[in-house]
Amino acid sequence: MIYFILTTAFVVSIDSLVCGFSLALNTKKKSPIILGIVLIVFLMCFSVNYLTNFFSDKLNQRTASLGGIILICVGIYNLFKKKDIPKVKSNIFKQSIITGVAVGFDGALANLSLALMGLNQIFVPIIIAVMHGIMIAIGINLSKTTLAKKIAKIEFMPPLILIVLGAYKLLGLFI
Repeated sequence: MIYFILTTAFVVSIDSLVCGFSLALNTKKKSPIILGIVLIVFLMCFSVNYLTNFFSDKLNQRTASLGGIILICVGIYNLFKKKDIPKVKSNIFKQSIITGVAVGFDGALANLSLALMGLNQIFVPIIIAVMHGIMIAIGINLSKTTLAKKIAKIEFMPPLILIVLGAYKLLGLFI
């Protein structure tokens, strides 16, 4: 199951790779922004996790299928959304919050999906948040290479992986 969590965290953090490219161009103080984004993503995921735990007595096998459906919906949404990363240069704190919410929304929904499937331990939001931070750092470093142009061409892949993961979870309920 840890592989499923890691794969989900990796897929929903791909937007953070693009965010890293943007941050490399927009700001000189990258570390505080990266830490701020990771904190925002963690808080979003932890909130979803906590609320799911709070309502766990109302969750059953049928609501577990909702987790797979949410992954599919997030994947479909990501196939068609525009990849605009907010550009706010004035305040590092404000930039961290805006960018963290923008890239963390998918992570929070994926965390909801995992929590509905019964994976609502504290390490899930931590894994998702840390993966976002890693992807931002990789994006910053890759923005300095020629490989950046090649990676930009496969932007349909992360949503497709989410759809496949969601279908896998739905299929598992019927087998």
